[in-house]
Amino acid sequence: MAQRMDAVPCLDKKKQLRTNWKRVSITIIYGSLIACVIAILTNNPILVAKFKPKPEEKLVKANYSVDLSDISTQDCEFASIQGRRKYQEDRVTCNLDLSIPFFKPDDGGLDVVGVGVVAVFDGHIGSAASDMASKLFLEKFILKSYAEQSSNYREFLNSSLVQTIEEIDAEFSKVALEHELYSGSTAVVAVIYNNSHVLVANVGDSKAFICSGSSAKELTRDHNAYRLEERARVEASGGVFTHSYNNNVPDLLMGHFPMTRAIGDVSLKKYGIIATPEVTDWLHLTSEDEYLVVASDGIFESLSPQKVCDFINQAEDNSDTSLLAQQLVQKAFLEGSSDNLSVVLVQLGVERVSPVVDYF
Repeated sequence: MAQRMDAVPCLDKKKQLRTNWKRVSITIIYGSLIACVIAILTNNPILVAKFKPKPEEKLVKANYSVDLSDISTQDCEFASIQGRRKYQEDRVTCNLDLSIPFFKPDDGGLDVVGVGVVAVFDGHIGSAASDMASKLFLEKFILKSYAEQSSNYREFLNSSLVQTIEEIDAEFSKVALEHELYSGSTAVVAVIYNNSHVLVANVGDSKAFICSGSSAKELTRDHNAYRLEERARVEASGGVFTHSYNNNVPDLLMGHFPMTRAIGDVSLKKYGIIATPEVTDWLHLTSEDEYLVVASDGIFESLSPQKVCDFINQAEDNSDTSLLAQQLVQKAFLEGSSDNLSVVLVQLGVERVSPVVDYF
């Protein structure tokens, strides 16, 4: 049975959470509520102290000060290496045992339902954008999911996912303009509901796919000038593409940028760069679906999604997901990838959270 939760006990009595969301003020939501919500969802009251805001901190420091280290890679098997680049700009955020409060459509009561969240952010021109995105994502997604309640669980998770990415972009862009930061980042996020459905959102050229049987089931499409609708949208905003003279690289926006969507990249916003993610329909998982793969594009400089799945299927021991992830980034590196390399592997069909009421 789903856990019943009528109030958030870690708030003081004057700020008790009620089932009527509108009674909770914005100040409480952005102030102490997030500390309490995350403390409950992770059964870790120590997090309350970590998440209390420091009034003396400036906005830019507060944006970077969120510490999700205790829950940001919970139950996740991933590998990330700098590779041949001078700096590591990839960031990974992942929690496969996350619970989100949900107002039941039948009687208005409050349940807690289980989801897993996997996110990879591939930064460029520095790690400022990917760093902020990875540190803020889980916090904001939980809050958005909690505030964006509707009678349809899949709809509010979809909406929360889009709004979280767009809000992170807006916050980073504000900081970037104030501090002359030119950094940007991709984002690829997978939400696993009740171990039975997957929703994926992506911005840029990081990828998510499922190894299903012997095939790679791709869940994302890169945002670049190869896609005519993306090219037309950017050109309508004044963006100009030039040929890259590399068959493996799409035409470049304003002579240097290979994507049409990204978090940050404030200098290119006026030319049509947006951070609105492209979101898949909810995918119902089958017994054939064995692994969810979420990775930065460094993996795909040398390996296609199909080759990744072939590698996993041919591994001597593909039950050790952590070892598989490490071997995968090493293989991509040895095959010639010049970029940072990051991959999260999620073995599907594994029970990670308590059974919940199925609202699909």
